[in-house]
Amino acid sequence: MAEDQKKKDDEDLGCDGSILIENGPKAERHAFGHQEVGGFEVKEQAKAQLEATCPGVVSCTDIVALAARDAIALANGPSYEVPTRRRDGRVSDVSLAANMLDVSDSIQQLKAKFLQKGLSEKDLVLLSAKLPLSLSLSLMHV
Repeated sequence: MAEDQKKKDDEDLGCDGSILIENGPKAERHAFGHQEVGGFEVKEQAKAQLEATCPGVVSCTDIVALAARDAIALANGPSYEVPTRRRDGRVSDVSLAANMLDVSDSIQQLKAKFLQKGLSEKDLVLLSAKLPLSLSLSLMHV
């Protein structure tokens, strides 16, 4: 019974795209640390167009991953394959943002959060440099 509930909870959480879900004032996108995140309307427009053509096939999480890949390529970065078929989550709760990166985190807090996820300090440096570029370009070119 507990195993069945765990499986259902995992299915509801989907693939780390819960910030994309808008379900009221308690949605994850409204967490203090996410106040600078924007571009949701671009993702929602892309999702609407895809749903009109092929309903239920492409997840919001895949849209963001593919847009980030394309943005990196447009900025003359490396080209790489992106696995697809991620499932969208169905749960978005502001409390889910508690352990995510925050714009006000110190370097010590960032290191600790990366280590908790099995990532290294090198990963922190590499992702910190690439993520803002890929996200800003992906939201411009979706």
